Amino acid sequence: MTEDQDPAVPDTERRKYDRNLLETGGRLAHRVVEPVPFCWFCDRTAGTRSKEHIFPQWLLRHHDAMDERVHPIRISIPLGGVVASERGERPLRAHFNGEVCSNCNNGWMSALEVAATPILTRDPRHRFISSDDALTLARWFTKTAVNLNVSQPFRLLVDSEARHGLATGIPSGFAVHLFRSERQNGVFDWVQKSPDLVVVPRDQLDGIKRLMELTLVTHIRIGDLVGVVAYAPEPLRPEDIMVRDAVRIYPVSKDAPTWESVPVRKDYLDILTVVEANDAGSTRSGAQIEES
Repeated sequence: MTEDQDPAVPDTERRKYDRNLLETGGRLAHRVVEPVPFCWFCDRTAGTRSKEHIFPQWLLRHHDAMDERVHPIRISIPLGGVVASERGERPLRAHFNGEVCSNCNNGWMSALEVAATPILTRDPRHRFISSDDALTLARWFTKTAVNLNVSQPFRLLVDSEARHGLATGIPSGFAVHLFRSERQNGVFDWVQKSPDLVVVPRDQLDGIKRLMELTLVTHIRIGDLVGVVAYAPEPLRPEDIMVRDAVRIYPVSKDAPTWESVPVRKDYLDILTVVEANDAGSTRSGAQIEES
């Protein structure tokens, strides 16, 4: 349920991030509005909660990054890039989501981590990215992006149906791309944002701001490998989100990419994400959407 649908969710049941914005008089951009659940990834209302690490312990150990520090902040583009809010610095080993049930954490999430381990720790990476590896890698990046979205200081953009669907696959609406980053500051990094640019028929410009605010783009860097996860709200499709200078691994294309074909950019943010929602024969117009 999005903000413009006037949901009957008491302020006390909202995410802390939304409550803080409301208390300070901040503008609430369009977002998914749901009461904080017992578990973000299933419909259980009771049981045992566990701590789901944003970046798994095995991956931190592999990169010797258990004590790498992370300092989550929110930057306001409309205010000129100032830090609008922040959370305390902590080591990555203590960076987790505490609102996940033990059934999800020890069940499908654990199985996904086991499947992703040889792909994310393989060195060197070479030859084709098989369809099975592409699907596993895309699902792992998608799960991590959703974990970040529900637990970090950014508006909620993935609804319960899509979050719960991760237990069995990759729900509709998601696309995943890969590229490499030359510049590395530590091993792990991420950012959540809106698309950088939108190209739409001129007669659709009035409603595009809402769609852009509801579109999630997450960059997740692990060493030099960057996964870009995009989640498009209807009526947009994941194919409408173009990530320039990156290789799409989901939805799977006909031609299997190779690890050698994954493009290299200077920085993990150094690509352009464009929404191209165009009708045949329409006059197109480009607009840059500011983050809010």
